[in-house]
Amino acid sequence: MGTRLALILLAAMLVACGGEKDNSEPPAPLTAIENPIKPFVNWVVDTRASGNLAAYRLRPLIVDDRAYTIDTSGLVRSVDLAKGRSLWRYDTELEPISGLGGNAQVLIASSRNGDLVAYRIAEKTLEKLWSTRVGSEIRAIPQVVGEQVFVRSVDGRLTCLSLTDGSELWQVSRRVPALSLTGNSEPLVAGDLVIAGFDDGKLTAYERSSGKTQWETTVSLARGRTEVERLVDLDASFVIRDGVIYAVAFQGHLAAVQALSGDVLWSRPFSSFQAIAIDDNAIYLSSEDSDLWSIDRRTGTAFWKQDVLHARKITAPAIIGDKLVVADFEGYLHWFEKSDGRLVGRVRATSERNYVQPQMWQDSVITMDQLGMLASFSYQP
Repeated sequence: MGTRLALILLAAMLVACGGEKDNSEPPAPLTAIENPIKPFVNWVVDTRASGNLAAYRLRPLIVDDRAYTIDTSGLVRSVDLAKGRSLWRYDTELEPISGLGGNAQVLIASSRNGDLVAYRIAEKTLEKLWSTRVGSEIRAIPQVVGEQVFVRSVDGRLTCLSLTDGSELWQVSRRVPALSLTGNSEPLVAGDLVIAGFDDGKLTAYERSSGKTQWETTVSLARGRTEVERLVDLDASFVIRDGVIYAVAFQGHLAAVQALSGDVLWSRPFSSFQAIAIDDNAIYLSSEDSDLWSIDRRTGTAFWKQDVLHARKITAPAIIGDKLVVADFEGYLHWFEKSDGRLVGRVRATSERNYVQPQMWQDSVITMDQLGMLASFSYQP
């Protein structure tokens, strides 16, 4: 497969020789906000069981009024989202580097060793159903749809398992470039298809029942002389709306792709490794350099670009009513008007970096920082 390097999340290439300066771009300073809204912290729950820094994809799983988290020691916690209190915990004894998958009945945990374990959610604990191994570390959250589990591993494989007993239903494999980003996008299920993005910039649709390839399209072509310049990973989680898939590559393009045929409706240069948010009119995403964009999902033209948080290592945006919310490397949560990108609010629960995209639960925003501090925020209109 070639040597995979643990690359960046792309701030800059860190200098190997002592005494040299870090040439990465300094983060934009926080600016005053005119007539701000008043976000406030509802509660904060410590979900960590050790002092380890959480992996950057340990996203909480929100189901009904519960959040399920897992830390780097394998400890799962159930948190009541209404009251902000921990209900129970369960030790999986795994070493995860991605968050939990699942639904209201079953949780799927994974590990850096390629282990995949399913648990039934009981009243105050988990009950192990089955375990299997897919052969390589899992950095994308397993996706559970119906009676199938879809797992994307770093060796270029997409595996479909039975939710009932963990047996392998089918598997496909793609060659992985010698150099790629640390991470993978999660498979996207659309009707009878499951769509996966790969490190060579290609988006591929497979038949859910058999794994047979239905179409393949190129979102970005590798260009440049060096391996770093040729990185075009599809690591950002993509979205689908009205039969159109929106996908973005690092150092490549943002594209709208017809889900049934794989035809590219439009494409524009863009670079991101963050998830995409979408509504009826636009897609919203954070660029590689931490600028926030609103783009017409029908034509690919930009409605607006906001650079007030430039180089602050912001998360993917979340849509909360008529607002967008992102978190940054200092633990601040920033609120923007969805219509014009104007910064309208700011709040902070911790001083640690947030990696994962904020999530909406009822009228509140749920975030988790790199140390596992789960927090809930609201604002007064």
